[in-house]
Amino acid sequence: MKRTLVKLLDFDKDGEVDLDDVAFLLIRHEWLFVAGLLITAGSLGNVLGYSNIDSDLFWTFGGLGMILEYKDDIRRRTR
Repeated sequence: MKRTLVKLLDFDKDGEVDLDDVAFLLIRHEWLFVAGLLITAGSLGNVLGYSNIDSDLFWTFGGLGMILEYKDDIRRRTR
């Protein structure tokens, strides 16, 4: 069971699951796409009057998205 789990989670194929594998799983473009969709839906909800979300929350998510994009770009360049 452990060997199968390591095989599934070992993204860099070095034989062990470490922080690099977890970072590869968490920092991906798909998550940025989902975050973009959530920001778009939230801001559209504000414009249409369905919600009243503070704009600072949108800037927080935008900043986190930029940080994740930077980390993903650096990871791809170092390979």
